[in-house]
Amino acid sequence: MSFEAFVQCFKEGEFTAVPCQQVRDAFGSFLTEGGAFDWQLYYDEQNNCDVMLKLHDADKSLLQGFTVLRPCGDERFWDALAAILQLGNLVLYFPSDCPPLMGDVSVAQHLPSGMIEAMGQPRCVTKGREILQQLRAA
Repeated sequence: MSFEAFVQCFKEGEFTAVPCQQVRDAFGSFLTEGGAFDWQLYYDEQNNCDVMLKLHDADKSLLQGFTVLRPCGDERFWDALAAILQLGNLVLYFPSDCPPLMGDVSVAQHLPSGMIEAMGQPRCVTKGREILQQLRAA
């Protein structure tokens, strides 16, 4: 796929963070580290992508968010994203008409109001295929 996916963590409209290791664990053995601020995900020759990290300024063990460059089509990748959304007040969004996606309805109260105004009412997803359904519907 030729676009970017963004995941960010918020609390009461402000950036917050989750433990980087939890996000890393969600991607499992498909993840390799490329440097201090990037990871590579490799499922097979046709399904791989790069992940650019936004670490917390004061604590590099915490992750404020990340960008997936050219998300691959492998369902395991999308399932990992769905699992990551369950780790806290995380939101997944795209440069498209797809609304912001979250793992729990309570996350909506933590999103910046400008995000909801610009991108629409967030939707709850719990599985990778639900993320893909939202993308296809946009």
